[in-house]
Amino acid sequence: MRGVRAAARRICEAACVIALLCGAFLPSGVLAGTPSSPQSCQASDRVSDGTAQTAAASKGAAAEQLERSNTLVERGEYAAALAGYEESERLARESGDAALATLAAANGARAAVEAENFEAAGVKLERALGSIESLSDTAARAQLLIHVGRTYALLGERDPAARRSATRRAADVFQRALEVAKAAGDTRLRSFALGYLGELYEHQGLQIDASGLTRRAIHAAELADAPDALYRWQWQLGRIEAATGQTERALGAYRDTVATLRDIRTQTALSADAAGSFQSRVEPIYTEFVDLLLAQAAAATDSDENQALLVEARDALEDLKVAELRDYFRDSCLDAQRKTAPDAIPNTIVIYPVLLPDRVELIVSRDGRLESHRLPIDRDTLIAEVRAFREALERRNSRHYLALANTLYDWMIRPIESVLQQEGDPATLVFVPDGALRTIPFAALRDRESKRFLIEMHPIAVTPSLTLTNVQPFESDQIRMLAAGISESVEGYSALPAVGNEIAAVREFYPGKTLMNGGFQVEALRSELTDVPYGIVHIASHGEFGGEASDNFLLAYDGRVSMDQLAAMVGATRFRAKQPLELLTLSACESAAGDDRAALGLAGVALRAGARSAVATLWSVNDQATAEFVVAFYRQLNDPEQSRAQALQYAQIELLSTRHYRHPGYWAPYLLINSWL
Repeated sequence: MRGVRAAARRICEAACVIALLCGAFLPSGVLAGTPSSPQSCQASDRVSDGTAQTAAASKGAAAEQLERSNTLVERGEYAAALAGYEESERLARESGDAALATLAAANGARAAVEAENFEAAGVKLERALGSIESLSDTAARAQLLIHVGRTYALLGERDPAARRSATRRAADVFQRALEVAKAAGDTRLRSFALGYLGELYEHQGLQIDASGLTRRAIHAAELADAPDALYRWQWQLGRIEAATGQTERALGAYRDTVATLRDIRTQTALSADAAGSFQSRVEPIYTEFVDLLLAQAAAATDSDENQALLVEARDALEDLKVAELRDYFRDSCLDAQRKTAPDAIPNTIVIYPVLLPDRVELIVSRDGRLESHRLPIDRDTLIAEVRAFREALERRNSRHYLALANTLYDWMIRPIESVLQQEGDPATLVFVPDGALRTIPFAALRDRESKRFLIEMHPIAVTPSLTLTNVQPFESDQIRMLAAGISESVEGYSALPAVGNEIAAVREFYPGKTLMNGGFQVEALRSELTDVPYGIVHIASHGEFGGEASDNFLLAYDGRVSMDQLAAMVGATRFRAKQPLELLTLSACESAAGDDRAALGLAGVALRAGARSAVATLWSVNDQATAEFVVAFYRQLNDPEQSRAQALQYAQIELLSTRHYRHPGYWAPYLLINSWL
């Protein structure tokens, strides 16, 4: 697409466009370079230097207050934000900046709607509208009219008493914005005005009118070379076509949307703020697209058509997962690491749980063939059971987990037993989980009939994205290990007395170096990882994974090592052909219970650290049990006949076979992430 690179770069630079796309509160920068009213400009020629300085100070204070209020809104502190917008508007008017005052009033109206102060919202909207018409800059007028129109539309959705009047008002304002954008010769803003007017008609059930307006918005976005607007209207057209039963046309619109998103993602490195606000709104597009594809696949009578639709659904899921990881890690380079999802991996079954609004499906891949299985429950029911299961697993003095483990097996595994129970060695199950499913170990699902856990039947691994996983066998020849650990209490974290024995035991399997307690310093770790091509890095220390990538760290004796720091230390190992980092083991880390994004950080730890695979834990585990587990794991991994997944299975079964550690709270939290061969 012509000019995609330049247009995509504008996504990062134009905060006003991001705000228009996402329905956010416009920043003061939206009016940067826009003159105030002609009257204020003329007056500025006559004022004294002192007055000019006072006006400039007031304008600066108004802009700062507006940004502070935007931040308060993000925190949900609407009352404080409303007061801040009022102050910003007052200061802006004192400075003679009518445009900034209008923006403050418009943002205040949006905050009032969010606070359900509908009467105040209406007053502020009308005040903002009155001010907009006096502005000389037509592009600024169009932007603010679109902003006000969106707030009127939201008011109509939130306030039943104002539904009809606010909706009519929104339509009038969008129409006016369209006229002003045309007068300004701004095709991009014309696209926004048309698109949001189409969205308004869509929500009113007027699909024919909505379709016509949306197609015009798409055409304008193409003329403006604005893919950031284009994808939104393509998506809107897909929704409209689906609502009217035009499934093939809907799929075509969704395919166009995904193609546009892919162009944007591959052509630009979004800034942190833009990436967060942009990518967080991508998931519904892919979910709706996959929903349509799976429905079409289920209705297909031709086997080839069924397979093509399922492959397309799987690829769309992979697109989403890469976008999600890119957003979490703020790493635009992840796209460059993608590979085509393999059609078949020897003795491996890949399982994608797909959480849709009204149902849950599994896309299962084995021997190059895909199948879709609808589960007997809806998404909300499954998520509630998953959260209860995670909580029960951590209570090692209770057997409450059993009923939940049995139920989840019945829901998620029994429907695909015919795929799993084929002749030959038990296949490795590779889950590519989503949302809350990242927070539980599939190993602990239990068959109520055989009374066996899933790990007793199959080796198991997880990966955040199959196309980002370098599926290579473990090469144990001439591997060196860096083992680092802390057994003492550091930074208020509890002592891990068994770590000394753990480190000594694992070092028996591989040559290398040990950094223990005071020797495990941040700089020492950096020096070793930078200078020596280690194939295994084993860290036995506290670590945490939070909802943001910046919250993730490992504890060294003299401070914390962030995952960004670890990635920098490992450096180019992911590209090192002769001796890549085969395995990163974190034997005492944990992710926040119930935090899906924290679990995403844990799932992406191997990827971020530049390792082919990682072993990590979902929650804090027993010190002595961990020591026994890792010894069993490395003993088995040292056998060239065994895969990483089989080594993990062996170690987990060895623990659960021990009377003291039979509860899955001891053995289940260990995850093998990424390459399982």
